[in-house]
Amino acid sequence: MNDELLFADEAGVDIEPVADETRAWKVLVVDDDEFVHKVTRLVLDDYVFEGRGIQCLDAYSGREAMELVADDVAVILLDVVMETTDAGLEVARFVREKGNHLTRIILRTGQPGEAPERQVVTELDINDYHQKTELTADRLVTAVTTAIRSYRDLRIIEESRRGLHLLAMSVAHQVRNRTMTIAGFANLVMRKSSEDSVIHEMLETILSESSRLEKMVGDVTGYAALEIGEMQLVSVRELLEEAMARVDVKVAEQGRRVRWEIVCPDQLLRLDPEMGVLALYELLRNAVDFSDGAQPVVEVTVAAGRHACVMEIRDQGQGIAEKDMPFVFDPFFSLKPKGSGMGLCIARKVAMAHQWDLSLESEFGKGSLVRVVIPRRELTG
Repeated sequence: MNDELLFADEAGVDIEPVADETRAWKVLVVDDDEFVHKVTRLVLDDYVFEGRGIQCLDAYSGREAMELVADDVAVILLDVVMETTDAGLEVARFVREKGNHLTRIILRTGQPGEAPERQVVTELDINDYHQKTELTADRLVTAVTTAIRSYRDLRIIEESRRGLHLLAMSVAHQVRNRTMTIAGFANLVMRKSSEDSVIHEMLETILSESSRLEKMVGDVTGYAALEIGEMQLVSVRELLEEAMARVDVKVAEQGRRVRWEIVCPDQLLRLDPEMGVLALYELLRNAVDFSDGAQPVVEVTVAAGRHACVMEIRDQGQGIAEKDMPFVFDPFFSLKPKGSGMGLCIARKVAMAHQWDLSLESEFGKGSLVRVVIPRRELTG
């Protein structure tokens, strides 16, 4: 490695003069070369972004990095080759599998052959990639600034999401309490009214609508609580079988039985297993609900690719009218008489959390096709 080329001097770096050290941005420097740590600290010593300086944390191996990384680390400056030839890639995988999607990861490598740029950026959710010999002081500052700005924006979005989640839970709790009160008083009045009276019929409507409202509140609460957990390497076939089993139980309550036509070569993908099953359950159940007959037919085809797994779910049901297609993923939009309209909405939220591509095609009177494209997150060699 040519140390003289590591951080060549360049003019024109605009640095703010004062920093709030109590709220410093945390930057984790992961490299087995002491010189890299020293030079990084030297370059970022008087760096300020939005009135906040930088607190550098040092890790000299992948194992040390895994112990230090946390959600409040804004940026990881990560070497690839340390105690092993792919130690840095293991750190990146560890961070993402633990559900940390906010921390920005900048890969710095002196041996690019060990980590091909296109492959690691797409498959390991790397946010930036630099060769050490090309990373001047200005370029390091630019890369860190871009990463911190991105981290800041993601934190704002995450905090807003959590605020909306708390608001939704609070509103749901209050609505549920009022609904129970309304239903309770309706039941008391119903006991004192004649079954053939108009009032009795009205009270039955009140109870029915109260029950439906309570179910909707429960659906909203469940939707708001959805959050991606730890990513694991799991079998697509096992996820699909679990989702089908749940649908079978639900459909059996209606006196129906699904005929599954499955083509699914077994393969492993990294995802949150419970959320994966939930998304597949909602998609499969939706296909069954829109299929006619006592034995609906649902076709599921899974194609294994090098960079992505593609799953297609096809039903032979009534399809969706063109005028309704723009709204199928919207909350509370349902073409079912007693549906809450949250099934596809839930599936889409899970897909977005995993960065999957979810699409739906339909022709009225001829059925629908749902396509899920799941990118591979592991290196395939």
